[in-house]
Amino acid sequence: MPRDADIVVIGAGIVGAATARALAGYAGTVLLLEQFELGHTRGSSHGTSRIFRLNYPDPRFVRMALGADGEWRRLESECGERLIERAGCLDLGPVARETERALAACGARYETLSADEVRARWPLRLDEGQTAVYQPDGGVTRADRAHAALVAGAVAGGVELREQTPVRALALDRGEVRVATDGAELTARAVVVTAGAWSPRLLGTAGIDLAVVPTRETVVYLDVPSAGEVPPLIDYDARPAAGEGGIDRVGQSAYALAAPGVGLKAGLHHSGPVTDPDDEPTPTAAIADWVSEWAVRRYVDVGERLGAETCLYTNTADEGFVLERHGRVVIGSACSGHGFKFAPVVGRTLAALALEAAD
Repeated sequence: MPRDADIVVIGAGIVGAATARALAGYAGTVLLLEQFELGHTRGSSHGTSRIFRLNYPDPRFVRMALGADGEWRRLESECGERLIERAGCLDLGPVARETERALAACGARYETLSADEVRARWPLRLDEGQTAVYQPDGGVTRADRAHAALVAGAVAGGVELREQTPVRALALDRGEVRVATDGAELTARAVVVTAGAWSPRLLGTAGIDLAVVPTRETVVYLDVPSAGEVPPLIDYDARPAAGEGGIDRVGQSAYALAAPGVGLKAGLHHSGPVTDPDDEPTPTAAIADWVSEWAVRRYVDVGERLGAETCLYTNTADEGFVLERHGRVVIGSACSGHGFKFAPVVGRTLAALALEAAD
């Protein structure tokens, strides 16, 4: 019986798109399935911007980010479009000292700046005695354009994209995987599941456990005229007290970055509640209020709040990624709220696993 595809990639967010692009030119048939439409706002890959940074306290992630940097630059050259605005990246707080050591160990450039030096360069307010670590290769990824470039590269390389095609179940047979969609069943030699917060449920239908916890994170947008001039900021000194303003999870750090065409995008990393990805994507008002107040303290020209939205995080216990193969099923969860920047290298890894699975 002929198969419908050699490889099916389920989920066309940033990781699925990068995987499909890495499979472009493969001699077999590749399908990329998306349960909603491209660019939908229910998942983890929407919006106009993401932080691109080398700033990590763990050298493993610094090295991985350096590899991703090269891949993004190659993609920019291929598509003829700038995808990362190189404004650098700023870290504040105690974790920044660990970041210094990790950057130094990997040979990455950085500067340690005083509060006065930061204020002299950018329209930011730091507390007296605070220091910042500035890494000049970071910046703002134009998320929607980066996603579009990866999808376009996949399609140009022969990948078939099908939107509005939710996958309900997987079944493993000898030599193939059966993929149940609404009203139809596809067969494939191998399947790559890059479905974000929907992955555990789907993988469970094939008897595969994915130990992740989805949370719904709140993001606010503010009118800040200088947003495009300021590097993305990660403030490890800024967290609410437990229960402050009704916030149950105090998060790890506040952050902000420019959102091209919108203003300043800001949030409280890892503060959102555990969620079902099918629930209505409703922002948490208490988090939106706290983040807005933090931005006023840090930025000199904050205007009105322009809106708020949500982003799903698919969290592992150690914030590492799940990139593994279970027979003919490959799992791609580059997650925990920091996977976007790594998409090109993660996509190559998953594509290699898929080719092994389809062999």
